[in-house]
Amino acid sequence: MWIACRRWSVALSLALTLVAPAGAQVKWKHGLVQSKADAGFFWMALEQGYFKQRGLDVQFIDLRGDRDVLRALLAGELDSAEPSPGGPLVAIDGGADIRFIGSSMPGLPFALYVRKDIQRWEELKGKTFGVSAPGSTPDLIARAMLQRKGVDPDSIRIANAGGSAGRIQALVGGKIDATASSSEFVPDADRLGIKVMALSADVLPEYPRFTIIARTDTLRQKREAVVSFLAAYMQGLDYALKHRDQTLQLAGRINDKPANDPQLAYMYDEAKAKGYVSVTAAIPRQGIEWLQTEMLRLGELKKRIDLDRYIDESYRKEALQRVNPPAGR
Repeated sequence: MWIACRRWSVALSLALTLVAPAGAQVKWKHGLVQSKADAGFFWMALEQGYFKQRGLDVQFIDLRGDRDVLRALLAGELDSAEPSPGGPLVAIDGGADIRFIGSSMPGLPFALYVRKDIQRWEELKGKTFGVSAPGSTPDLIARAMLQRKGVDPDSIRIANAGGSAGRIQALVGGKIDATASSSEFVPDADRLGIKVMALSADVLPEYPRFTIIARTDTLRQKREAVVSFLAAYMQGLDYALKHRDQTLQLAGRINDKPANDPQLAYMYDEAKAKGYVSVTAAIPRQGIEWLQTEMLRLGELKKRIDLDRYIDESYRKEALQRVNPPAGR
């Protein structure tokens, strides 16, 4: 079920090196969307040994896209997962028994890239947009940005063009006219001969990037491990925001790039400047509500979901108390 990716050897090496057997550590598998230039934020808790310190033997499973991460979770191959909330909403709409329990990066470091000759938003009407799959995050982001800019999102054509790098390559090669993709490619846009139409954070500030989800059976059976996982993850995110050089070095190792690569630096600085990262793993409820409304409008959801039932703050709040215990404790 898991999809192999080019970073698997790095992931396995880090997991084996940093999470050595120690006593009765609880094994935990966490699914991530394929690591990009901001990977240092997500992997820092593992790098610093925070999971191990809290009694967990954590393995990160790096998968190609949101749908692969969600499928692995629903199949019982993961204990927790971190996709964009759109997929979980669709799964819940279809009867999946999962809960939103946190978020490492609610802010969205995406951009809309277009052919160099496209100057105005209205010129995108009827153009071919590259996506990873119909209804995927890049598809939803592109349509929502067009809607916000007064362009009918139903007027565009959709073409499957793979992951972030694959979509950019398709745009450079003239196979598509536009694509929403990770903003790590912004510093290379001129060199590649493409144009950055806008950052999604400037057009769609409410769009949530990642949410941490888990099946309800896992939450019931492994509550202590869930809380410990979130607490350690928070520590890693906080450390990453305070240690730029180390975070870039880690991102470089994961992406097979030098630590001074412009893409790594750009993504780190954008994430920090725009407040994308949440050191409290805050669940972006308003963003999820907004996204649900957009998905209903676009026909991606059949009915409105009662988010009070599917957002569970209790694990995150308990984890926060462990990371920042009340005075006197």
